[in-house]
Amino acid sequence: MKFVWRRILSGMLAAGIMATTTQAIAAPTGLLAHVLASHHAGKIIRTFPGPAGLTGVVMDYNGSKAIAYLTPDGKYLISGLVADLETGDNLTSKYGAEYIGKVDVIKGQPAFHIALQCASLSGITVGNPKAKNYLIAVFNPSTKLGYKIMGGMMGEAGNMQRQKTFNVAALKLVPVGPLAPAVLSAANPGRQVRLLHVLNHKPIGAVTSLGARFAQRNNTILSHIHVKLPFMVVYFPQAGTEAVLPLHSLMGLATAVNTAEVLGKGVQIPMDAGAH
Repeated sequence: MKFVWRRILSGMLAAGIMATTTQAIAAPTGLLAHVLASHHAGKIIRTFPGPAGLTGVVMDYNGSKAIAYLTPDGKYLISGLVADLETGDNLTSKYGAEYIGKVDVIKGQPAFHIALQCASLSGITVGNPKAKNYLIAVFNPSTKLGYKIMGGMMGEAGNMQRQKTFNVAALKLVPVGPLAPAVLSAANPGRQVRLLHVLNHKPIGAVTSLGARFAQRNNTILSHIHVKLPFMVVYFPQAGTEAVLPLHSLMGLATAVNTAEVLGKGVQIPMDAGAH
């Protein structure tokens, strides 16, 4: 099975699949169920008619429920943003609210204020240094979920590079918790190395007074942001989009990154952007 978690099938599926009113025939789910079971990744809870002939799938993924889609032949699994291009509706959020419950995505003015605050956090920056658009991940690598999110984001960085998202955006990783002062006690290239050491359970390095101050400043800023860690901020002012997504699983992480990739394709490379 061609198992697609981090990417969107044919690119345009994530950019938007136009909703139809035709009742689709449900795709076979046997292959997906087998893959989930063999990888101990979760199980299928239910299916529902999705847009454009897709079959919507509600999955329990490592204890968290998520929405994904199967192509009619049941061979491709699609995780990410699916939107109606005619109305602009986020169908993934709509289906999530209908089949899972309230989707705790923060949008609008509250998301804008959080995005501005998070843009000033000290962290590890990967990508275009002149970018005005950011994807910001805030996590505590000392926790089980935070550690998974850290590893997932480091993996997604390579995917974003291949998708050319870094032409117009930057990725910022913001560690918090007891390991943050040591990680932040270096310049950006050194921080990347130290974060890799955290991932590989190696000694991080000494804590400097500057690193401790960076970590404390981050804590102060985050104390005014009432969102449970870990969370992701999609801050794309050039696309007029800000969103804050609490991360409950790696599938939620993939959805946020896929959204950034789609937005990135619609943004022109800034010619006069100042460094951040």
